Amino acid sequence: MKTILYIVIAMFILQGCGSGPKIVVPSYSAPREAAKLTKIETKDEFIAKGAYMALWLDPDVINAKKYNKAISGMMVATIKEQLTQTNFIVLDPIQDENSVILTTKVLSYVYKKEKRKASLYMEVSFTLSRGADEFLVKKYHARKLRMANDPSLLPSKNALTQDAIKQIVRYFISDISPLKTNQLREFKPFPDKLKPALNYVRAKNYTDAINFMLAYKGEKDKNFYYNLAIIYEAKASKNEDLKFLRFAKLNYNKAVELGGADDKLIMKTKARFDRFYNLINKTKKQQKINNSLIKDRNSLLGGSDDEYE
Repeated sequence: MKTILYIVIAMFILQGCGSGPKIVVPSYSAPREAAKLTKIETKDEFIAKGAYMALWLDPDVINAKKYNKAISGMMVATIKEQLTQTNFIVLDPIQDENSVILTTKVLSYVYKKEKRKASLYMEVSFTLSRGADEFLVKKYHARKLRMANDPSLLPSKNALTQDAIKQIVRYFISDISPLKTNQLREFKPFPDKLKPALNYVRAKNYTDAINFMLAYKGEKDKNFYYNLAIIYEAKASKNEDLKFLRFAKLNYNKAVELGGADDKLIMKTKARFDRFYNLINKTKKQQKINNSLIKDRNSLLGGSDDEYE
């Protein structure tokens, strides 16, 4: 009887909290070491009109052979994969005296395997330098533990190493570059006549959801424009469409104008959107500048653009 009572109370709290429907939208996380990114910028008027951002990656991971000869290949491949996720910073295949160099070093590597358990501890340092100036030095570690009653189901040493490297590299890349991530968006309650739009949203049919909202003839208050803004954001962020992001921004602003400035949910969501909006526009602008470097290197080396993407 007590258990049933607890469940009823819990259901009442969830229903009474007033929270609206939620969706997950693609977004970007901002680099944590943004203040030091100017040190990566390189100006060359013969290559690009603005300052491009590129690294030359030293393919030899210091101490890798001492612990596991597979580490260097895994490290290089993972850095390339994660860094080129946004191409905010690109890898330069040519090194010269003005290059920003990324050097990696294994500081610790401990692998243990027992009958039903395999574990790994790994620590790596990342150093960014230009000439004698080591302007960013960061250390990260990862612990991996896998257990199985059947020892044959335990991952191999290299599989655990790869998992650790992916985690460590992501820590580093998120310090120096925007990374793709997901964020939660919470709608305001939909009036009955607008609930079909929410069904479109749940099916990820954002185009029909927007069209349904725009055809609505009823009252268009702050909640209407706020919900419409989220739908525009969901549609735009799916393919990083800047045009629809601008529509989202206009509707967030309209919601604020109609009284949303006093609404905590609207202002919190708008603040998150504004950060994403500014970050993606900055990233797209930097990508265009970096593409000039890619084209220059391709002309010198006879490569193709997809080697950097």
